[in-house]
Amino acid sequence: MMMLITIPVNVFLLVGALVVAFLFGLMLRSRELAKSKRKVNSLETEMVSNHAEILNLQKENVELERKLKTLSIPVIPMTKEDKMGETKRVSQSQSSAQKHS
Repeated sequence: MMMLITIPVNVFLLVGALVVAFLFGLMLRSRELAKSKRKVNSLETEMVSNHAEILNLQKENVELERKLKTLSIPVIPMTKEDKMGETKRVSQSQSSAQKHS
């Protein structure tokens, strides 16, 4: 025959302790979730503002490129084509001599 040890347990007290532990865990988890959501929202806001800033900078860049295309700045070529199709570098002394002659 087996030897059994009887432990008197109040079922209502055990169920009450389980409910309290469950509610306590639920409260801690909901706090962690709320904290995580706040952090995610702040990071999303930061990302949106960064993307808006990038878009503004891109817009400014496009506007500057448009302005540069419309400006008529004279360009002096630094290379001179030979009759054979090869390019030779023109030295500054030759180009200045050509300007003065």
